[in-house]
Amino acid sequence: MQSKQKQMLAVWGSPGSGKTVTALKIAAELAKGKKNVAVVFCDAVAPPLPTVIRTKKSADGSLGAALSFPVISQEIAMKNLIASEQNPYVSFIGYAAGENAYTYAGYIKERAVDMLVLLRHIADHVIVDCSSVLNDNVLSTAALEVADNVLRLCPCDLKGLSYYMSYLPLIGDRKFKTDKHIRVLTNPHPYQGGREYENAYGGVSFCLPYLPSIEEQAVTQNLLAPLSGKEGKAYESMISAITREVFDSDQ
Repeated sequence: MQSKQKQMLAVWGSPGSGKTVTALKIAAELAKGKKNVAVVFCDAVAPPLPTVIRTKKSADGSLGAALSFPVISQEIAMKNLIASEQNPYVSFIGYAAGENAYTYAGYIKERAVDMLVLLRHIADHVIVDCSSVLNDNVLSTAALEVADNVLRLCPCDLKGLSYYMSYLPLIGDRKFKTDKHIRVLTNPHPYQGGREYENAYGGVSFCLPYLPSIEEQAVTQNLLAPLSGKEGKAYESMISAITREVFDSDQ
């Protein structure tokens, strides 16, 4: 059977689990291979776009504006993508500064799927940074359904466990294939072995530790930059392993 290249990844997790950081680190890893990557920021409650990228064009594109069209064309999708000034292979689409969930009229699932399909045609890879609030974000739930893989981030805190107890039933339908999600333990501090949380989450495939340098990159809007030092190199090695796992081909 001919192999099928996996192209779209949905990154999902509780608030503060590291969704945006992980999405951008994977985008940077893919860009090393000169692959064009589109990162979709779904959150309209606290839009990540104005806080995570350094670009002069932050006001020139908006996910909300694109989704407000009755019919989304490739031209509309491309017009609202914002090219990264740090990496020529990475572009972004999300809600712009000052926008919120009520800035634009609501949209139906078919329009969300159309947007994701168009982005598949535009970019080599699409990474969807899902909102944690699934019940009010059509694009996130659509991405969880149609993405080739879902990365479920599992933070080392009790709120994360509580979040999944509440939200997993919302995507209990077989079409979401939750049993195939790739679980990643995130942000274990040195004093946390993480074993208890691994067991509580039903096992994990990868672990992304807490690093102060990640916080520094986030504050300075520099998350696409490589990490330095022994711990940074180990973190990037794990990102590389995750990237291979989620974008590997089906045989």
